[in-house]
Amino acid sequence: MRKLLLIVKYLYLHLSFPRRRESSINQAIIPIDCAQYDNTITRPFITVKSYGKGIQSLCFILVVLSFLITGCAGSGRPQYNVENYLLSYEAPSWKNLDVLAVSVKFNRFSIAAAYNSTNMIFRSDAYSLDSFNYSRWAVNPADMVADSLLRDMRGSGLFGAIFSRSEGDEGRFIISGGIEEFYLRIDKSNKTAVISITISMKDTREKETGKVMMFQKKYVREEPLQESSPRGYCQAASKAMLVISQQIVNDIYTVIKTTAQSTTSHP
Repeated sequence: MRKLLLIVKYLYLHLSFPRRRESSINQAIIPIDCAQYDNTITRPFITVKSYGKGIQSLCFILVVLSFLITGCAGSGRPQYNVENYLLSYEAPSWKNLDVLAVSVKFNRFSIAAAYNSTNMIFRSDAYSLDSFNYSRWAVNPADMVADSLLRDMRGSGLFGAIFSRSEGDEGRFIISGGIEEFYLRIDKSNKTAVISITISMKDTREKETGKVMMFQKKYVREEPLQESSPRGYCQAASKAMLVISQQIVNDIYTVIKTTAQSTTSHP
């Protein structure tokens, strides 16, 4: 913008008004008999001609200025389409298992600050962290993981009722989760999707403080990329989440079933 103003100033000074010619020697003043000229025609003609040149110069400046402004406005960085990704995999299935007549409620999952965004993060060593410029997760990884696990538990048909964090219904068993790691690890030899999740579950009917927390477990899965791209990273992360989800649902089912049997035998 500063350069633009300097250009306009230059054009204004050099084109708007013609410079007065100066001579290094004194010029003689020659008297002119103005009576021999028709002042009503000559002087107005000279005045209009001078201002006409000034107006033409000013119009030229405005035209140049409009082109400069248009050029500056369109000279920014080109726009790129940002691609958004979601975890996607076929929900696991369970057979020959009894349905537990219990209700389960999901709390909102937390996530480590380094991964608490929709950026698709990759790391090449233990100290650095970066992300793709034009590829993002469609939602925060904490919500994406929780929604995937919620879908799988509902689809399993192993529990009487499953409630999300946004539903007003209360459940007997409360599931909480924390995403500790969610990134693409880049080594010299390969690229690997890394997911690390901690899951805990509480029993709201338990009276003893030491027994409220039923279990807490960490789940880690690493899946190599088949395609070296953000899409390939999403595919690998989806495969890793499939394995983790199966493990979590199995563990939750086993713990709840054991608790229900224990409650039945000891009313």
